[in-house]
Amino acid sequence: MASRPEPVLTPGHTITAIETPEQLSLHLPSLRKLLQFHVNDDPSMSSIGFRAPLADDEADKFWLGISDRLRDEAAGLIQRSYFLFVLTAPDSTEVLATAALAVVNKPTHAHRAEIVKVLVHPSQQRKGLGQAIMQHVEDFAKVQLRREVLTLDTATELPAMHFYRRLGWKEWGTCPEYADFADGRRGDATFFVKIVRDP
Repeated sequence: MASRPEPVLTPGHTITAIETPEQLSLHLPSLRKLLQFHVNDDPSMSSIGFRAPLADDEADKFWLGISDRLRDEAAGLIQRSYFLFVLTAPDSTEVLATAALAVVNKPTHAHRAEIVKVLVHPSQQRKGLGQAIMQHVEDFAKVQLRREVLTLDTATELPAMHFYRRLGWKEWGTCPEYADFADGRRGDATFFVKIVRDP
């Protein structure tokens, strides 16, 4: 199998793991806008867990929920189960892309993780940013978390299907009427898997 091409990014783009509430707060304005772009610009093609129109306070509530989780993890109140990454523009705190890893802290699930909330700013799509952050998150899951099986899902009719196939992900099933789009229409979801352990 041919290896996938390395993403080509403008020098200065940075991928950062969000580890603290303070870090998240720094990026909150652009995280809010990014989420709203993906929900409000074309609700008929948005299936990421929100209904349109997505207001500022609703978008903030999602991101601040992650902030609360980071605070509880730092205090030792809960185990780390969510790893958020942001790709920022050169010399800027503006977030152009995100991806996150969700893990289940059970002995029987210690080998796997789920990739969620892969978002790329509409003005920056098809420039290698999505591929770059996906590659970063996959590598983090494999090397840092020692995960061997990665999964994700996407609405079956979206262009993201082709994106994940191109990055070597394999379809393992489709669930009819899995979730609503942002406009209220019901849609199917396709599930993908990628084995990342060394041969």
